[in-house]
Amino acid sequence: MSVTVNLSGLDEIGRMLNSIDVDLLCYDVAYSLKAEIKNRIHIEGKAADGSKIGTYSKGYMKVRTGIYPNTSYVPEYNVSKKGKVSKKRNKTAGEQKDDGVFTKVPRAGQPRPVYNRKNETDVILSLTRQMEKDMDATLPIKIEGGYGIGFSNDFNYDKSQWNDKRYGKTVYDLTDEEERIMNEIVDKYIEEKMQ
Repeated sequence: MSVTVNLSGLDEIGRMLNSIDVDLLCYDVAYSLKAEIKNRIHIEGKAADGSKIGTYSKGYMKVRTGIYPNTSYVPEYNVSKKGKVSKKRNKTAGEQKDDGVFTKVPRAGQPRPVYNRKNETDVILSLTRQMEKDMDATLPIKIEGGYGIGFSNDFNYDKSQWNDKRYGKTVYDLTDEEERIMNEIVDKYIEEKMQ
């Protein structure tokens, strides 16, 4: 019995595989996923496992929203000679005052920053928007074996690692959905090269 194998097609497959630019493919994947990851972390407030990152404390919410105890409207009252209590008429009733000033050293007397953030307690890792602006402005970063999504400075990277430890979960890894998107990009690229 003899077996004949036609290997002529393998050379063509080899040429197609060699035409794949792995560096470009990794760059495309990182660039395409950047918006997904930014949205998940800095808008939806979700960690890599799909759960919410965490919940802000009441104290932090004062800073986040600018609603400090001394800036909220406190109604004033009149007490008549007979002891009858009535509300004073106030043209600014119900309005919130400005955020005021710091009361503790070293910034005592300086104006508090106004962040104008929502009163929602779900963590979205965004107060000054510094991390997401940095991620948005940064092209995929060349790393060993491909490209990564990250920050242009160590300070924001350190904050991302600190938040992982603080909330006890991995935030900046890929979710299952992001991995699915990555695989679709790779499959489509290879399919185009194999035609």
